[in-house]
Amino acid sequence: MRSLVAGLFSVASLVLLVAAHAVEPGPQVGEKFTPPLEAFDQTGRQHNLETLMGERGVVLFFVRSADWCPFCMRQLADVNQRLADFEALGLNVASVSVDKIALIAKFAKAQSIGYTMLADPDGTINLSLGIRDEQYPVGSAQFGVPHPILYVIDRSGTIRLRYMEPTYRTRPDLSAVLRDAAALKL
Repeated sequence: MRSLVAGLFSVASLVLLVAAHAVEPGPQVGEKFTPPLEAFDQTGRQHNLETLMGERGVVLFFVRSADWCPFCMRQLADVNQRLADFEALGLNVASVSVDKIALIAKFAKAQSIGYTMLADPDGTINLSLGIRDEQYPVGSAQFGVPHPILYVIDRSGTIRLRYMEPTYRTRPDLSAVLRDAAALKL
């Protein structure tokens, strides 16, 4: 019995050790946001990180879809309602989804979205950043979708805040994001 308990304790210790050293996907706070971001928006205009920047930086929301993900659609609409709050901090807002331009254009029009929505239909950006949700295998209709994640990036391209949710059903509290961004005094 003692050896069984010792064995279970060893396994539990190993699991905790691995979990403590698990690496979060994607770029982290303090790192430069790379590789370069290049995508087309809901109007067909091409953007990169520099064109997305506000006076003090940009908030990038990575979502699954503005077409078929109800959690994402709600988040995108909520962000639009708080857009003036982000802009008051000198931050532009942009979203990136795996939708085609026509789909984000339709959503942007229906919701009167006032920020840039970028199309990444193949999930190339998500793959290059290492934020692809691995639960969807190659060949899956959802292959390439990201983990729900957002970054606050300053004018130098440095990630200052990062929020990643454990499941696609949850999103960061925008009041907390705004509070944390204001505290940075970018």
